[in-house]
Amino acid sequence: MTEQTNRKISRTAFLRGSWRGKDAPLRPPWSLDEASFVEICDGCSACIDVCPELVLVRGRGRYPLIDFSRGECTFCQRCVEVCKPAALIIEEGLPPWNLKAEIAESCLAMQAVVCRTCGERCDENAIQFKLALGGVSRPELDVQACNGCGACIKPCPVQAITMTRENSMATTDIETNQKENAAL
Repeated sequence: MTEQTNRKISRTAFLRGSWRGKDAPLRPPWSLDEASFVEICDGCSACIDVCPELVLVRGRGRYPLIDFSRGECTFCQRCVEVCKPAALIIEEGLPPWNLKAEIAESCLAMQAVVCRTCGERCDENAIQFKLALGGVSRPELDVQACNGCGACIKPCPVQAITMTRENSMATTDIETNQKENAAL
């Protein structure tokens, strides 16, 4: 007998066959779960208009998405301040979201090419490069230190960094977000 769970998914996720939220779009920080977010958000674009980093863009259904290829989120909270429908809510003690960076094998440093761009851009020092005898230092990601700001993504010359939802198997790739944004 299989165990059933009462998991809320959006209508779009259901129709696309993404019952586990695997393909859930990257929403602004402090967003409600996807099903609740699309139910409550009215697509007013106020959060997009106030984003000083210009990383929030209009996605499918006029709902906001975060596009790390444009830069990083500084967690300034302006999006939350202007969200009248309350689709973005800061809950004390909880992080803005459950996104963490993930470095793919296509990383230049993993291919023995000296590159430390991601580590230089990480203010949280979540990406460190340990000295390697007779070789190129490889990046080491401290997942606990990563706040998911995305500062490491845009400067990566080979787009080897993606954001992964912590506590799930769902990974959202930069290219997927860029394709969805371009299709709109």
